[in-house]
Amino acid sequence: MNLTYLLRSCRLFSDLEGADLDAVQRIASSKEYRKGQIIFNEGEPSRGFFLVVTGSAKVYRVGPDGRERVFHVVPAGEAFAEAAMFMEAYPASAEALTSPTTVVAIDKNGFKQLLTRDPRLSFRIMGTLVKWLARMRDALTDLTMKDVPARFASYVLSLAIEPGQPIKVGVSKTMLAQILGTTKETLSRLLRRLAEHRILTYRGNVIRIVNRPRFQKIARGDEKI
Repeated sequence: MNLTYLLRSCRLFSDLEGADLDAVQRIASSKEYRKGQIIFNEGEPSRGFFLVVTGSAKVYRVGPDGRERVFHVVPAGEAFAEAAMFMEAYPASAEALTSPTTVVAIDKNGFKQLLTRDPRLSFRIMGTLVKWLARMRDALTDLTMKDVPARFASYVLSLAIEPGQPIKVGVSKTMLAQILGTTKETLSRLLRRLAEHRILTYRGNVIRIVNRPRFQKIARGDEKI
């Protein structure tokens, strides 16, 4: 697949033209991964950041107890591991979730040189880092301050949807449970309770919020279920 097409299919570089796009291409390379294949491991020397072109990837850590904590599921078109450009090693691991997952790797040192020459890229990368920090802050707040129903409701409401429209969850129940820091069994029981209370329906990977005001109360922790 053409590298120019791959770069333009990702939001970070979608409107680059001419010399700017050529400069990024010189420090970029693409690779396909199978489902379950590791893109990088926690603690490995940081060599750059990545763009998901097709498929999806997860960013996660494994705790001392052996349990996996998923921080972020990266869909096609999004970048990940940008913060690692300013670190000696990757603070988490990344793994392909689908077969195939096509990823473009951007070399760390080469991209840093581009940032010094192009203020537009500097502002873009700062924007992605701010979003990443906000996501990590929200995830930490949810894990330490909210119970599982509130974490689930917050996650669902954070998805880019219009009120009243069905929500397609792009991960399995097992993966969603890992993102929420719970078990698949606990999540399944919660979904049944929410359905019994006519707050939402869940069929396959599609959620439809039936009672949005109550669901928002659950997300804030104002209502227990």
